[in-house]
Amino acid sequence: MPSRICIVTLGQSPRPGLISEVTARLGQDIVYDEIGALDGLSRAEISRAGRPNGDLPLVSKLNDGSPVVVSTRFQNECLDRVIGEADRKGYDLIVLMASGVFRNFHTQTPFLNGQMAVDDWIASFVIGPAQLGVVFPLRRQASNPVSLQNYGVIIQNSRAIDYSGEASRLREVAGPLRQVDLVLMHSVGYSESMAQTFAEQCGKPVVTARRVIAGALHLRLAGAGAAPNGRTVGAQEDALMIDLLPDPETPLTPREREVLALALDGLANKVIARELGISHRTVEVHRARAMTKYNATSPMQLVRRTMIERQP
Repeated sequence: MPSRICIVTLGQSPRPGLISEVTARLGQDIVYDEIGALDGLSRAEISRAGRPNGDLPLVSKLNDGSPVVVSTRFQNECLDRVIGEADRKGYDLIVLMASGVFRNFHTQTPFLNGQMAVDDWIASFVIGPAQLGVVFPLRRQASNPVSLQNYGVIIQNSRAIDYSGEASRLREVAGPLRQVDLVLMHSVGYSESMAQTFAEQCGKPVVTARRVIAGALHLRLAGAGAAPNGRTVGAQEDALMIDLLPDPETPLTPREREVLALALDGLANKVIARELGISHRTVEVHRARAMTKYNATSPMQLVRRTMIERQP
């Protein structure tokens, strides 16, 4: 029986482009309701009650597709209300389909915070001398260190770049990011098509918050074991960076491939161990063997190699 999920967004529902892009990556059918934290409020009410006034701003969309910027305080009040209501309706899972919400929510229903998924992804990839470029919708979000270091996540050599949403701004910020190793588009408002265009402009691999959250949701739904199509968790062809890599001289074992695929998808060793039902030490062994077969020292190095191999 398909899982029954409540998807919560920051603005107003529906968000068909966002939701369809995420659910297309899950590899299984789900039944979901979509709720916007600002549903039922007029633009005037939102403008009057949600004006940032010195608070950290958050950006989302109204149901007419127009952008709206509100304060974190007001956004949290709205989220508490709609998540509290959803928690009483018997869902199998509640998903906060957003990044930039740096707080916990206490629910009886299993809960996935999109920002937590992004935090885990960042912590897994940004190690040693790796440079991560981070693209935010609003300049003030980029300048706030809390948005990069909450929950113990430390970004090394991060480059926070403002992006207001227009294609011209996207081209403008591509230049400064040519020196980084990987770019994260830190908002679910950024689509995969926007990421592909931006990758062509800056010449670097680009990952969206949508993709990261979809990966976390896929793993949460699949659990430790086989996915509905009979393949191991995380093995969808269109969802993995490992499928873009050239084959190593010595083939990977099935378990090595599973572990490396999840590592490249941004999961930490402890999370991989939990999802595959093996020990943390076993993950370390398989990961080390896979990296040795690729003659690489880190997932970031494999990402860079992927980009080199795919250049015309």
